[in-house]
Amino acid sequence: MDNINRDYIDAYIQNLIKNEDEKLENFRQQCVERGLPIIHKEVGQYLRLVINQLHARSIIEVGTNVGYSSIFMSMVMKNEGKVVTLERSEKFYEEALKNIQSFNLEKNIDVHFGDAVENLDKIEGTFDIAFIDAAKSYYRTFFDKCSMKMKSGGIIISDNVLYQGMIATDELVVRRKKTLVRNMRNYLEYISNDERYITTVLPLGDGLAVTLIK
Repeated sequence: MDNINRDYIDAYIQNLIKNEDEKLENFRQQCVERGLPIIHKEVGQYLRLVINQLHARSIIEVGTNVGYSSIFMSMVMKNEGKVVTLERSEKFYEEALKNIQSFNLEKNIDVHFGDAVENLDKIEGTFDIAFIDAAKSYYRTFFDKCSMKMKSGGIIISDNVLYQGMIATDELVVRRKKTLVRNMRNYLEYISNDERYITTVLPLGDGLAVTLIK
């Protein structure tokens, strides 16, 4: 439950989405059962739309986890493009490598181990899409570093930006999350008001910010 849309709305939208690969869907179900923070189904469908609309062939991702979203995006590109992804947890990094290998995508997905704040500057190349889904308090840092690597007309997608509704209203904020909420609000103000970008925030999943690099 995301505390943004009502459960029945989420369920209805998700039921409209066609599962295009049985193995990937089984992998997604396993991740959900383990309580892993993978992309919501409707967020995945939006990524599918953007990847196809841009004819994207290069994606940089901040926050690999166990590799589900990297595998998903690579398969949307029909294994013709390249996903470069960064993960700071050694446990998830090792598991992601195994999962990527199980889908035979080692040549299509490069996984970098380490803190993205430090390692993003070391990534070479330019990208059609950046997908940010990592430590919320560092979203602006991730965004700024990714924006330097984007092709003209590229899109940066930031996941979980409404954070269970806390970002939209103080009524839902719990004390231990106040710093995170403040940082995320500042981030959304930044990407929404900087004239170099065009940003919209969508109530998909736990909130999605979509930013066009002019």
